[in-house]
Amino acid sequence: MSGKSFAEIYSQWERTHDEGREIARRAKTSDAPENDGPSINQIRRMAAQDELDLHEMILDDAVAATKQFLDRSYSRGFRKVHIITGKGIHSKNGEAVLRPSVLRICQEHPKVREVFVPKAAEGGSGALSVIFKADRRSVV
Repeated sequence: MSGKSFAEIYSQWERTHDEGREIARRAKTSDAPENDGPSINQIRRMAAQDELDLHEMILDDAVAATKQFLDRSYSRGFRKVHIITGKGIHSKNGEAVLRPSVLRICQEHPKVREVFVPKAAEGGSGALSVIFKADRRSVV
């Protein structure tokens, strides 16, 4: 063995290896697209930019309203919206009618990146959070 302690070996390694510089170099040569706004994690944490409340609507009206809301929200450049479906506890047999259909519409919408259940303070299981894909037309 060389007789050097781990601390001495590590200290020598740190002097010859600049991790920060290497990470920056790799990031510059990455094939990843330029940063065009907030990260997906930042968008998940941000407040919804608009909200649609479907309480008291019948299924056909809720479906039409959801499709229109998604299209309009995306065209306005929103990145995150909420759709309040309710939990369905007042539905016949206590089973949700709106939520499954609205969820499917959101998941199949071509401009939607992800759909998830928001925190309890934002509606919890009685709502859906929708994150849209970035609008590539606005990227310079």
